[in-house]
Amino acid sequence: MEKHSLALNESHTIAIMNGKRILISTGVPISIGDTKDINILGQIFGLENQLLGKDIKQIASALKTDINAIIGMDILSKFIFYVSHSIEAIIFSDFFINFKENMQELPIDMSFNLPIVTVKMGGIDMKMVLDTGSKLSYLDASLLGGMKNDGTLEVFYPGCGTMVTEIFHLPLELRGKTMDIHFGMLPDILLQKLSRTGCTGILGSEIFKYYNIQFCLKKSTLWLVEKGQAR
Repeated sequence: MEKHSLALNESHTIAIMNGKRILISTGVPISIGDTKDINILGQIFGLENQLLGKDIKQIASALKTDINAIIGMDILSKFIFYVSHSIEAIIFSDFFINFKENMQELPIDMSFNLPIVTVKMGGIDMKMVLDTGSKLSYLDASLLGGMKNDGTLEVFYPGCGTMVTEIFHLPLELRGKTMDIHFGMLPDILLQKLSRTGCTGILGSEIFKYYNIQFCLKKSTLWLVEKGQAR
């Protein structure tokens, strides 16, 4: 196992690895950085120079946070990893980690190498891509019509660039637990990409306010630990 601290004072899921600030993102296909490679559990993985036409400095500037690299699904899918705000760490492993806590198994779909969770909103099942690298969640704008917004926010999402979106504060249910999640409007370009997966939105890193999560992506499984029950 390999343990690294998390930058908990920020909304993004940022690991501190060997003095580098690394954004952990299950929503992007490739990993990029300001160095040519990264070492995880003794394995060396090459990093690309750009993601969708932007280098890491441009992405960091757009996100308004300092990062040296983004680890995407090309690397994350090869490991089991546990993101825990309770122990202020991310742990990478080659095997399932049994913390002897009340862990709930949650089967997920892996479509187009993206982790997809089924949640409930207003009693209706919805599929959403779980993107640990996005501080904001997004929902199909057609589902937000007539709802009162909480103002607007300038955000950045890879492939969409910087945009201004209305923000909606909505209850979302996962495994019987209600979470209060902030949603932006899903841009049309992202909606078109998600349509092939059957998803109507993106669930971002706000989920970690409620759960610590062990990702077993090879087995299409998440293990959830409610924050109040975690060590």
